[in-house]
Amino acid sequence: MRMNIGENARMALTTLRENKMRSFLTVLGVVIGITALLSVVSILVGVYGRRERLFVRLRIRNPFHLPLRSRHPRRRLSPDERARKPLSLEDAEAIAQLCPAVRAVTASVYPRWTDEGPSRGPVTARYLGKEVSGIDYNGTLPSNEEVFNSRPKSGRFFSDAENMHRADVAVIGPDIAKTLYPDMDPLGKPIQIDGISYEVIGVLEPRKGQLVKDQSADKAVMVPYRTYHKHLPQDDENMIGAVAYPGRMSEAEDQIRGVLRRRRNVPYSKPDNFGISSAQQIADQFRQITASVALLIPSSVPSDFLSVASA
Repeated sequence: MRMNIGENARMALTTLRENKMRSFLTVLGVVIGITALLSVVSILVGVYGRRERLFVRLRIRNPFHLPLRSRHPRRRLSPDERARKPLSLEDAEAIAQLCPAVRAVTASVYPRWTDEGPSRGPVTARYLGKEVSGIDYNGTLPSNEEVFNSRPKSGRFFSDAENMHRADVAVIGPDIAKTLYPDMDPLGKPIQIDGISYEVIGVLEPRKGQLVKDQSADKAVMVPYRTYHKHLPQDDENMIGAVAYPGRMSEAEDQIRGVLRRRRNVPYSKPDNFGISSAQQIADQFRQITASVALLIPSSVPSDFLSVASA
């Protein structure tokens, strides 16, 4: 046995010396393969951990969040979606009045979406000689602060009175504040959005816990819903957000679906002509994606590498 082991060792060393380049490339391939595999696994575990912490935080802060849209804003629209009537402010008001399981409702208005994207081009915010392009500019209700946790880090959110009187005030994201007002307090300063001047009354908290930074996440400019319509009456793409009372999530979802189906005259035999989702559904979808990626990792590694690694 000892002779066999010694002889095998000498043969292996001889083979390595005679085939130095091949041996080097084999070892290099093993090292690269193991490094790549460990990197992918580490990234996957990190992604899952960060997203889980984010979802836990969302469930604590806003456990019963139901966003609704008449069309999906970021994919090619089907003929049925293009024909759908947009959701409206009146739909949000009906949900607030007729859904007792719903604690709070808000609506945000945007340009209408087409297959090519929003019907209006990128929006730019300016102050003096500085500008920020591609901002998330929308009109919304004061209840947005409760429904979407749009908490100002400084200043305040706009009020019902400012919405009713169409006041030209705005709450801006931290990226905009940092870029346009780097050495000063933005509160009370003007900000121009496509030629329309607003007074900054609040700066939002930074959005935390995102794995891949959404370029528009902290570049929001929110103005009162009726103010937005005063300047851009043609825009009618609405997103409605609702928060249910604790323990009444399913009930709230059923009530909202019933109200919208009646208001939109959807026959009982036809599917919804609007989309409804929740934070829990988003979390479940992410877990399914993570699990699918994890299953693909072994199949993405060459079989010969697996045999070498296991030897």
